[in-house]
Amino acid sequence: MNMRQALLAVTLVATLAASWWALDEDGGGVAVVQPVARTRPPGGTAQGEGPDAQSAATGNRLAPLERGRAPWPELADRLARIVSFAPPPSPVATARAEPQAPPLPFRYVGIIEDAQGTAVFLLDGTQVRMARPGEEVASRYRLERITPAAVEFTYLPLKKRQTLNRLSP
Repeated sequence: MNMRQALLAVTLVATLAASWWALDEDGGGVAVVQPVARTRPPGGTAQGEGPDAQSAATGNRLAPLERGRAPWPELADRLARIVSFAPPPSPVATARAEPQAPPLPFRYVGIIEDAQGTAVFLLDGTQVRMARPGEEVASRYRLERITPAAVEFTYLPLKKRQTLNRLSP
């Protein structure tokens, strides 16, 4: 056996002896912690005793520490708030928006001028309609006016004016 192995063996024996000695110091029994019943509030009593006198009487070593500690928050208070990273709703979005007319379902096809006046041809889906100023179109719109650049309609349910551009179909 060389010097290094002998040193390791002595260290092992010393460690085992220290462990056995420390186990013997505890008495070998298992310590059971019992709850301490409080008989008086930690802030003092009606007889004028202070918290230090009470802690000495009850044997509570932690009473001086409990004086400076804030009480546990109520259950109604949230310990962890729920945080939302969504942007807050804009005030415009929360206010009730004014109803808007749907986009015009028509496309401008052409114009005709005859003895009865000016009329426009409109494409409504797959159907071609001819309309003159003052007439109802598709029972939801009334053609108000035909100008060189646009055709103006009124959406009848909301009485909103809408314009169909004649120059860019």
